[in-house]
Amino acid sequence: MEESNRVITPAEAIAAYERAFRLGNPSEVEKLLRNILNVQVAVVESLEKAKEVLREGKKLATVPVPYDVFLGKSQSLKESYHLDLKAVKEGDWAKALHKVTYRDEILPNCTYVLLKHEAGYSREFGLTFEGEGEITGFEDQPAPECREKFMEGKFQTFKEHVLGAWERSGQIIEFYKPFIKTWAENVLTEHSQEQREKFVENVTWSLRIVVLLHDIGKLNRNWQAVVWRNEERIRGRTIPLSKRNEPIARTSAVSDPAVRERLERPPPHAPFAYPFLRTFLRTLSGDYRFWDVLALATARHHSLEVSGAVAKGAFQLSDTGTKVLEDLLTEVLSPLSDEEEEVLKHALYEALKSVQEGSEMDEPPSPSDDLYFLYCLANRLVKVCDWEDAGGETIELPELRGKKDAVAG
Repeated sequence: MEESNRVITPAEAIAAYERAFRLGNPSEVEKLLRNILNVQVAVVESLEKAKEVLREGKKLATVPVPYDVFLGKSQSLKESYHLDLKAVKEGDWAKALHKVTYRDEILPNCTYVLLKHEAGYSREFGLTFEGEGEITGFEDQPAPECREKFMEGKFQTFKEHVLGAWERSGQIIEFYKPFIKTWAENVLTEHSQEQREKFVENVTWSLRIVVLLHDIGKLNRNWQAVVWRNEERIRGRTIPLSKRNEPIARTSAVSDPAVRERLERPPPHAPFAYPFLRTFLRTLSGDYRFWDVLALATARHHSLEVSGAVAKGAFQLSDTGTKVLEDLLTEVLSPLSDEEEEVLKHALYEALKSVQEGSEMDEPPSPSDDLYFLYCLANRLVKVCDWEDAGGETIELPELRGKKDAVAG
């Protein structure tokens, strides 16, 4: 089966709209769109087996199928299921696989699950939709990704995690810096060389700061309560309140499937980074749109569905949260003068007040926006540092960073 996965050229788009206009029928445009859009299809042994591997944190291996082809073939299928990725992420297994009843439910850019006895799949010929075949299989998610997504796998305090991510950001940013300098030279053409250099230093510092504070949402009182309860279930005993005063970032590994079934899904934490970092950076460095871009990129380090909107009162700082943040900033940014320390504390208090008040929806810069490059860079840096510290692995530029460590040693 030929894969349909291409881009519409301007000429094709104009021609399609022209034909639709002259014929008075929008089907020409719809046909063109359908021909370039795919659905992803997984073939499994049974619905129960699919749910089992999804619970284990694995992914269903899929094959791309042109939307119009799958739409046509679906009429001959007795069973097909829509995979709801949001439900999987939230651990809502009752809604994770929804049976497709009507043809209109099949949409492009979605994932569908078929049973092997009627999908007719083989690695050699692909999907034939004719009787018994093979399964497409399953893929293990990388350990760092699993640990960060499911908040378990290696017990870590909040401080241990963010300091680990901070350290990795210092290594990676040195490799990003030449690209930031080039960007500044091409975009900030009306500024002096000295101003551009100062801007680059400010950007690299800010990128490291958003990594340091990317998990502010884990200091939410409700998040801490859920994750500490999970840790007690994993350990099989009550943890004294004196030890629970220190904020946690991740629970211990879960070896017993029965225990995993009893774990609560922690509430979302990443979105709170937007109002917090937006206010923190604006208070320190002025009211510029650029800081909003970095804040949103950070808040989206787990999901691009994050819009920046946070409800008022959704964040309640844990009892020891303020002191943890004060000590963290002092440790990382010292030595500080008395005046610098006061400025930093003021920015922190304003940011904490902001995140508790909530924020409105924001939008990332478009690919044509000059800030789009820095938005992508910030999102990647936060995500990579997060995963690397969670999994204890070097993901970004491992060969280059290995060579640099060897030379330094």
